[in-house]
Amino acid sequence: MINEELARLILFANIEPADNYWSYEICQRGALDVYQRIIAGNHYLKQQNIIKLQQSITETSIEQLQLEISKSGSEFITPTSNDWPIALADLATVPIGLLIKGDRTLLSKLDRSISIVGSRKPTNYGLQLSHILAKQSVEAGLLVVSGGAYGIDTAAHQGALSANGKTICVLAGGVNKLYPADNRELFSKIIKNGLLISEVMPHVSSQPYRFLIRNRLIAALAKATVVVEAEFVSGSIRTARDAAEIFRPVFAIPGAVTSPLSEGCHRLIAERVADIATSFNEILEVITPLQIR
Repeated sequence: MINEELARLILFANIEPADNYWSYEICQRGALDVYQRIIAGNHYLKQQNIIKLQQSITETSIEQLQLEISKSGSEFITPTSNDWPIALADLATVPIGLLIKGDRTLLSKLDRSISIVGSRKPTNYGLQLSHILAKQSVEAGLLVVSGGAYGIDTAAHQGALSANGKTICVLAGGVNKLYPADNRELFSKIIKNGLLISEVMPHVSSQPYRFLIRNRLIAALAKATVVVEAEFVSGSIRTARDAAEIFRPVFAIPGAVTSPLSEGCHRLIAERVADIATSFNEILEVITPLQIR
C-alpha cells in the first residue's frame, strides 16, 4: 500500500530536484495525490515528458529503492519526518525528500549554524580565512555547513573538524558518488563527525547543473552565509543570492582589489546583497543574539 512517505520516495527517485512545477504540485496536493494522478494517466497531459515520467514511476520498485538506500548507509527523510529542517520551507522549490548519512541529530541543531562558501581555487589568504572562520564558528557553538568542493569548502569542513566540531556537507550527487574523489577521506570524517545531505539517489553522479541546484540548500539550511573568496561570476555568488532571496544574512569578506578572487565578494558588498565582514565577531553579532552567546 502506497502512503505519503513511499509516494515521496518514488517521486524523489524519478523527478529532478528543484523542478518548479512538480515542487509546487507536491507542496499543494501532497505526494500521494500527485503520484496517483500521474499513474492514472489522465492528468498532467500538457507537461513535457509526462508519458516517460509515468512509465518510469510505474516501473519503479519500492523495494529496490529501499535496498539501494539501505546498502548506501543513508536514510530517507521527508517533510513529514520529525527532524525535517523546517528552514527548507522558505525555498521556492522545497525538496521532495533528502538522503542523509552520518549524525542525524545535527538536523535539530541547525538553529545555530553558518554556511561558509567560496572559490574552488582560492588563494592561501582565502584558505586560511575559511579554516579560521570555521574553527571560530565551532568554538562559538555553531554548526558549519558547506558543499564539500575543493578550496574554500574543504578548508571550512577541515577547520570545523580540527576544532572537534560538527559539520554538514551538502552534496551535488549521491552518497555513493562522492565528488571530488580526492576528498574521500574528508567525506569519511564528515560521516563520523557530521552529516552528508543529498537530494538524489545514492547512485546519481554529480553534474555541473546539480551544484547550482544544491546551493539553495546550503543557503537555506544555515542561519547565515559567508562568502570568503569568489570570482565575479561563480556558484558561491549564486549561493549568496539564494540566501538573500529567503532573507538570510549574507556576509562577504573583502580582499585585494587587484585579485580576481575578490571581485565576487566586492560585487556582493557593492550591490548590497552582503554585509562586509572583517572579523568573526561582526558575523556573530548579527546571527546570534547577545543574550544567548
